[in-house]
Amino acid sequence: MTRIILTVTVLLFNCLTFSQTAKRDNYTLTIIKGKVVKENKQTFWITPTTLGNNTKDTLRYYSMSCSWQSFYSVDNNKLQVEGKDCDKNIPIILTLAPGQSRTVKIRLLISQTIATSKIKFKIGFNLMKVSGTKKDFNFDFKEQQKKKNIIWSNIILR
Repeated sequence: MTRIILTVTVLLFNCLTFSQTAKRDNYTLTIIKGKVVKENKQTFWITPTTLGNNTKDTLRYYSMSCSWQSFYSVDNNKLQVEGKDCDKNIPIILTLAPGQSRTVKIRLLISQTIATSKIKFKIGFNLMKVSGTKKDFNFDFKEQQKKKNIIWSNIILR
């Protein structure tokens, strides 16, 4: 009986591990160090961030016409993704062909209480895929706030 329970447990663990790995490998988020700039007594880290589609299908996902930064987050509380004020901000659908990638520059506001030489972080992207027939006006703002579909980048150490 113990063997059966152990076998079932191992099989379930392997299935969960392989399914998560496959999903994570379908889409990647990669960041590079970028550069640190000072503007208006504030320090920003401008980080090129690349979303890659490693599948054989075209990726359709939601963004916003102006505040696209709201889909990004950072795992270090000493850094904050800079947003933008917008007059007109509507949901849009972006596409990414198989094997292609899209790079944006994320501006991270650096807290004044941390030395820029001692920063460790990764950036997350809340990937909200668009199913078959959905249009821009079907965007679910509550779903975006949940941030349950986050793809995390590699870690940057400075």
